[in-house]
Amino acid sequence: MALNKKYNEYAEAIGALLYDATPKAVFAAIAVSALTGGGARLAEAPALILAEWTVLHQNGVVPQRPRPRPREGKSGRGPR
Repeated sequence: MALNKKYNEYAEAIGALLYDATPKAVFAAIAVSALTGGGARLAEAPALILAEWTVLHQNGVVPQRPRPRPREGKSGRGPR
């Protein structure tokens, strides 16, 4: 499978139908919950997400480079 910005082997593992139907906020909640022990360490979530993203990028799973700082125009406080 070709690597692109919208789809990867992890997305393929859950299937296109579920992947396409799942909102980004749900994926974020699942990731944070999984990485923080069900939310027990929420303060660590940004560092844990960045670390996992770095590993995924370094291993060629995702092409997007980790961005530790918010993009211009973003507060870094999450979705509104």
